[in-house]
Amino acid sequence: MPEPDAQSPQTRLTLRSRLEDLALVVPWLDTLTAKYAIPGDTRFRIDLCLEEAISNIVRHGYGGQPDHAITIDFSIDVRTGLTFTVVDNAPHFAPNEQAEPVPAPQTLEDVTPGGLGIQLMEKFATTLRYEQLPDGNRLTLGFDLAPSKPADA
Repeated sequence: MPEPDAQSPQTRLTLRSRLEDLALVVPWLDTLTAKYAIPGDTRFRIDLCLEEAISNIVRHGYGGQPDHAITIDFSIDVRTGLTFTVVDNAPHFAPNEQAEPVPAPQTLEDVTPGGLGIQLMEKFATTLRYEQLPDGNRLTLGFDLAPSKPADA
């Protein structure tokens, strides 16, 4: 698998804190997927996690205020896999101090929005690390290069 170089696709994507900017992630990921032969199911997991992280930053971190910066950096290492680092300047949050894990709903009536973002990212990313920065947050998502096992395995 090739390493990023001057001829490679952009390894950084800068977004504004608007939900509409989520649409910019798809073509960026498409370019990375083509260049680095990222397997389809890995691409799906990356997209799901990035969409969750970015929408949470826009809605909760920035409280819906537009035009704050969000950056996503991509790196690849044939030994450790793919890494996406999301950085914002929103107020700190403590994912480990969030509400208790939400139990699985038993019926459709039990389904309520929210509260599953961290659990979702932990399930679909190979690694997840959160760090408070002096003026914001850094979320690092890692993904293996090999296709993942089925969710039931």
